[in-house]
Amino acid sequence: MNTVSAAANTVPISVYISRLRRAFLLRVHPDRFRSQSEKVRKEQATLVQVISDRLGENDFVDFAAQRRQIRSDFLANAKSNSTFTYKDYPYSIETKEGKLIKSSIQLNSTPRKILESMSSTISFPPPPDGLDVEPSTMDSFNIYSTTDKYDSDNQKVDDLIKNAGMFGSTKTTSRTIRDCNLMNFLQHMNPNDIKTRKLNRINATAAALVARRAWKLAAIDGTGLGWSSASMAILLRKFTELYDEHKSKLRTKSFYPFRLVFSGDEFNKKVDLYSGVILLNPAATPLQWLETLQTITDESITQLKHNRVILEQNLSLVESHLNVRVRKGYSCEPSDYHHFMSKMAMASVNIEENDKSNTSLTPQLNNVCLVIESSQACRRCSVRKDGNIEAGVGMDIHKIRNTLHKFAAASVEYKKRESQHKHEFNKFQQRVVYEYGVQNVQKVSNIVTYDQMSDCLIHLLGKEDDEKEKLRNYMTGQTVGITGRGQPCHLGDDGSIQMPWNVQ
Repeated sequence: MNTVSAAANTVPISVYISRLRRAFLLRVHPDRFRSQSEKVRKEQATLVQVISDRLGENDFVDFAAQRRQIRSDFLANAKSNSTFTYKDYPYSIETKEGKLIKSSIQLNSTPRKILESMSSTISFPPPPDGLDVEPSTMDSFNIYSTTDKYDSDNQKVDDLIKNAGMFGSTKTTSRTIRDCNLMNFLQHMNPNDIKTRKLNRINATAAALVARRAWKLAAIDGTGLGWSSASMAILLRKFTELYDEHKSKLRTKSFYPFRLVFSGDEFNKKVDLYSGVILLNPAATPLQWLETLQTITDESITQLKHNRVILEQNLSLVESHLNVRVRKGYSCEPSDYHHFMSKMAMASVNIEENDKSNTSLTPQLNNVCLVIESSQACRRCSVRKDGNIEAGVGMDIHKIRNTLHKFAAASVEYKKRESQHKHEFNKFQQRVVYEYGVQNVQKVSNIVTYDQMSDCLIHLLGKEDDEKEKLRNYMTGQTVGITGRGQPCHLGDDGSIQMPWNVQ
């Protein structure tokens, strides 16, 4: 417990509040109390709503921003305005044994007391003591790059932005400039939209958790649909209702280790005993879903587990022989991948038995993956931008070995460069989290490079102090996402503030 508490004190208070909010709301979410009375479910639903509202009040914003002066105008309004309903709210917590424990939380209190009440109820680390101060490591914090692009000894942040030439020289239309202007977006943004989207994401997460536990699945994935969290929550609740109504018609008591994927793509094989994936179309009726799920039996689960054991054994032999990690690519069919690994394992054993000296010819490639794609998608071996080596499922072990020899140096160089850019980004990210009080800075699109993300953060760090303070008022406690160039500033489905890497 002491270790966990110490870890909690190493993060900014805004990050702590965001993490505690998510953990607490998932524990008290009404979807987890389906078997309880209507009164209990209403209490839980009310609590989730008022907690979300309370954490958005001015005093909580100031507390998260670590301001010395905490605004308490909501308390004054609460005494004079009857529309405020912050009070002692009752709620329930369910233990691992299924026992229901009654509790309550006083929301008409200080932020610290509210956080302490929330954390103690769910055995979460307590909030950090006092307002966070700048850590001693920040005194010597080097926000400058160590590459030739930036001079780490002499240049300041403003010099870095000027020399980078990314923002001042970018030719954009007036519409693009307006859409990429972060301050303009934040000033015209409705703060309630962030709260609503965060709550919708919590609702979808809770609905997925309930559905996964009811059906006893390894995971449920609907991210490929591109749906909003609100729509996904409705879909998942409908899926849980199907179990409650028709569970007696199922041919197995547990679907583990199958993983359910909702997909709008066309597919012929709805149940794959190699990948362990069940594919359901969200446009289908619940009874059509039931027909698919009824095809899964205890024998299906046994066969899936057997296939996974064989794959793990073959994978271990191949990786040991080739000195590189191997994984399945997106275009490769699971059955083809399994057969490929079986063929490669047999060939590896034969080579080692006949000529053991040949095994040393395969270079050691740390942090590099050999990605196996379909024969149609990969006709020739190549090195990806991330440094991983791509090969086709129809190739034999000799061609694979030759490929590793051919691209080893280039792959290592790509990985080294990527690691360096990621290390530089992590330094800028740490500084932005501290100066703006954001929860995290993340990549939204794979087309965005770490180098571009670093340029974006350098631009934010180089702003004047008064503009930083204005931005901090909007961004404290939020998650920041960085998208591709030309995208407008907008809110993500999870309530994150998303901006292009060439943001103004």
